Amino acid sequence: MKDNFIRTDFDQVINIEKLITIFYMEFSKNFSYAGERHDFWEMVYIDKGEMICTADKNRFVLKSGEMTFHKPNEFHNLSGNNNVAPNVSIITFECKSPIMKHFEGKIFKLSADEKALLSMLFSEGLSCFRMADEHNPLLQKLIKLDSAPHGSSQMTKNLLEIFLIKLSRNKDVLTKSMRRSYMIDGIDVPYSVKEVLDYLEDHLYEKLTISKISKALNKSESAVKLLFTQYKAGGIMKYYNQLKIKEAKRLIREEQYNMTQIADLLRYDNPQYFSKCFKNITNMTPREYKASIIK
Repeated sequence: MKDNFIRTDFDQVINIEKLITIFYMEFSKNFSYAGERHDFWEMVYIDKGEMICTADKNRFVLKSGEMTFHKPNEFHNLSGNNNVAPNVSIITFECKSPIMKHFEGKIFKLSADEKALLSMLFSEGLSCFRMADEHNPLLQKLIKLDSAPHGSSQMTKNLLEIFLIKLSRNKDVLTKSMRRSYMIDGIDVPYSVKEVLDYLEDHLYEKLTISKISKALNKSESAVKLLFTQYKAGGIMKYYNQLKIKEAKRLIREEQYNMTQIADLLRYDNPQYFSKCFKNITNMTPREYKASIIK
């Protein structure tokens, strides 16, 4: 006798096809490697500490509790910040589901529920698989354990798919470009700091104040001062004056203007004050500097 029950199919928004690697590593604070690209996805989570991450043109700091993804064929690498030794969880896998587009170019701040789910995923996965060389996971060779619990391989796949579906609902997201960092004078600085430094560089021929800088960058004066301390001690206006004197030295070498004109161009109150500032920074007057230039 035919029943009247209607069978309902499940939607499948994500399907993990292959697992490449799964490992948890405690890196040294100065860990570094040259980088790589491959034709599968890589998921990177910072459990403790932080790391400097490169993804194509974006270079950014990945902090504790944060996760990012490298899409297939995206060049990427990780390195320590030479300050804090990080703990890192990495999974690489093949997946062609359209939903993966959602994870491109983003940094996710994991919620407590997502962290718990991620912990379950790694617990299950590491009970089933291990790396051929646990000290060199970049070899990317996975071995299935004979002692693996019943169904652990499928559980790992299912948990990874569940985790990705849950993460796709996460609204606490940054783009990699928003977190972009830059190496300036050997110092790693985030974009927000570089924005301040660039503004100073671009306005050497003006007379800036903290108030004017903060208004132009749409930040408070205290925020601008605090951002600058991430780059250098000694005060932002002192640094701005050093930039002006550096520009003055270039103008002196080019010999297109006299000292009075240079002082005026760089918006010093008068030539005498310009000369005083120049000597405080270079231990020479502008004229002494000009005489020292090798012709």
